[in-house]
Amino acid sequence: MQLLVIGPGLIGGSFALGARRRGLFDSLLGIEPDAQRARQALALGIVDEITETVPETADAILVAGPSETIAPWIAKLQHHPGIILDAGSVKASLIDAVRESCGSLPVRYVPCHPIAGKEKSGPAAADGELFLNQEVILTPQGETDLAALEAVTAWWEALGARVSRLDPREHDEIYAITSHLPHLIAFAYLQQVDDQHLGHAGGGFRDFSRIGAADPDMWAPIFESNRQALLPALERLQQDLSEVHKLVEDGDTQGLKNLIARARSRRRKFDHG
Repeated sequence: MQLLVIGPGLIGGSFALGARRRGLFDSLLGIEPDAQRARQALALGIVDEITETVPETADAILVAGPSETIAPWIAKLQHHPGIILDAGSVKASLIDAVRESCGSLPVRYVPCHPIAGKEKSGPAAADGELFLNQEVILTPQGETDLAALEAVTAWWEALGARVSRLDPREHDEIYAITSHLPHLIAFAYLQQVDDQHLGHAGGGFRDFSRIGAADPDMWAPIFESNRQALLPALERLQQDLSEVHKLVEDGDTQGLKNLIARARSRRRKFDHG
């Protein structure tokens, strides 16, 4: 069995390392146009070889590069005999783009979104246990081959992930709120922070702003590709901020307590699973 990882960075590299440790594939190849990252992927044992072309012998191809490169790669691979999976965090626009390019989805393509990551990127951030006890969402379509779907499910489960399935548009609406919007808020908030603030920042700043250190080359395309779901979430946030602004302006202590209590209740539900 041969695995090819297109983009052996945080996600692709973690999949490869986890697969290597569990013996899922006999050989692991990578495509990485950045020479420094390619050397890192080899040095860290993420892949056995860096290649410039996709071999016909690849049994599985993980497309894990920047989000704007995924649809072109899937279209390019539409006639490849191997199983194709991706790791993009936006699914509906990706699937639409592939259908527009190819006429239909390649039958051996399984759209995936691993709900795992870090604010760091690149091969050096890869972790073979990254997906342990984490959710991986699949958004298969009517064209998706059942054997390919079962194989991809088995690979993620072998890495310790919990696999579930969602409609792609439902997926995008959920992650616009639970992932994309929090990152956008952190990026916006950090615009007003300067050096004099950093010298006095504590745990609240550290916890809230952690994701603000994420890779701009990764996140800007995500916001663009999921704008259909993200814009309504932003409008709702603006309404909520207006409510908070008015409560503070009016000195409405009880109103603020009620709002904070609602927020605390929702966060505690997450803490308790």
